Amino acid sequence: MGLQGKVSLSVGWITLFLMGTDLFVVSPLLPFISEAYSVSSAMTGWMVTVFAVTYAIAAPFFGWASDKNGRGIFITFGLLLFSFSNALTAFSPSFTWLIISRILAGLAVAAITPLIYAIIGDIAPSNRRGTWLSIVVSGHLTAL
Repeated sequence: MGLQGKVSLSVGWITLFLMGTDLFVVSPLLPFISEAYSVSSAMTGWMVTVFAVTYAIAAPFFGWASDKNGRGIFITFGLLLFSFSNALTAFSPSFTWLIISRILAGLAVAAITPLIYAIIGDIAPSNRRGTWLSIVVSGHLTAL
């Protein structure tokens, strides 16, 4: 494996590690968020739900759209939205804005994750695709 392959795998692994971390970092904080925003624990659970539902609904669309229009624009969009949504999560002035930030984060992760898999599948040598994909997926699983 050449230097470019190692860099691609490293960037893919780190990116999916961050996506996986974002997916689950909120759950253990729910009691504190509930207290900080003075909402019930059932209400704070919606932060996880809106993220997951947005992710599940939007990911197939981004995969399809990137096949039609190229991956670069969508992965750039996803990374910018990921940064914005997490800043909004950190500085949300109300619980409503916090929910909006998690919807945006789910949309960002839906744009990034399938495209990382597709990009790795595109650039991996044909006899190493399974290995390369398993390495990148391990970043996501390590975060979990």
